[in-house]
Amino acid sequence: MLSNDVTQKSLIQRIEQVVAILMEERPLFKKDLDYAEMVNHLAKLFQQNLPIEEFNTMSEQELKKHCSLIMVTEAVAGTLNELSPEQLAIFDDAIKRK
Repeated sequence: MLSNDVTQKSLIQRIEQVVAILMEERPLFKKDLDYAEMVNHLAKLFQQNLPIEEFNTMSEQELKKHCSLIMVTEAVAGTLNELSPEQLAIFDDAIKRK
């Protein structure tokens, strides 16, 4: 169990560092996303979808890329929730044309 706790802490620390960097680099993330919620969300996603060995060998740049893509998706999803029904219809129409 101790090794699992250490592994968990290590995973969370790496994600915390990357999320902090991304939020500094991209003000939209800082404005639209909650730091703690994002760290927890990313930790859960990585634990459920990636063997810990792969996570541990992932470069910082690769981890940053994966986290960034997920954070963009979360930020866009939050933005869509704020659209009026008319704006959402315009958005849906634009997506259908692509």
